[in-house]
Amino acid sequence: MNSRRIFCYWGLLLGVMLLSGCYHLRLEATPLDAPRFEVSRPPADVYATVKYLLARDRYEFEQDDAKERVLLTGFRHFSTRAGGLTLPAGGRLYFQRLKITVREVEGGSEVTVESADLEIRSSYAYDEGGKVNYFKKRYPYEHYPGMFDLDVVNRELNSVGRDLETALRTGVRNGQ
Repeated sequence: MNSRRIFCYWGLLLGVMLLSGCYHLRLEATPLDAPRFEVSRPPADVYATVKYLLARDRYEFEQDDAKERVLLTGFRHFSTRAGGLTLPAGGRLYFQRLKITVREVEGGSEVTVESADLEIRSSYAYDEGGKVNYFKKRYPYEHYPGMFDLDVVNRELNSVGRDLETALRTGVRNGQ
C-alpha cells in the first residue's frame, strides 16, 4: 500500500512538471522578442524607408514622430488560432500594435521592432430566448498571458524585423 501511494505521488509530481511547460499555465506576461539590427545608412533615410515599407504593407500609423524617429502602428491582425474544443467558433484572432524605433549609432542606424500592445479578439454567439445574440471580447496580453501562444507572436515580430532588414540592406529607399 505504501509503495502504491509513493508511486501515485511521483506520477502526480511528474504530471505537474510536464504541465508547467504548457503556455496555458503562464501566470505573468513574459518579455517578447524585440528584433534589432543595424544598417549603414543615415537614420532619417532609414526612418523614411521603414515608414514607406510599412505603409506599403498596409500598416496604419497611430504615432509618427519623425524627430524622435518612433513609429507606432495601429492594431493589425496577424494570426488566427482555430479548431479544438476550447476555442470559439471564429477562433482566436491575434492583433498587435508595433513600435519601431530608429536610433543613430556609429556608422549608421539601429532599428528595433517591438510589440507595443498585443491582444486576442474573439466573437461568441449564444441563444437567449430563441434569439441568437453575439458579443466580442478582447483579451490583452498583460491580463491574460496564459491564452497566448508566444511562438506565433515572436515569429511575427521576427518576420517583420527580417523583412525590414532585408529591404534596407538591399537598397530599398523611401518611395522606390
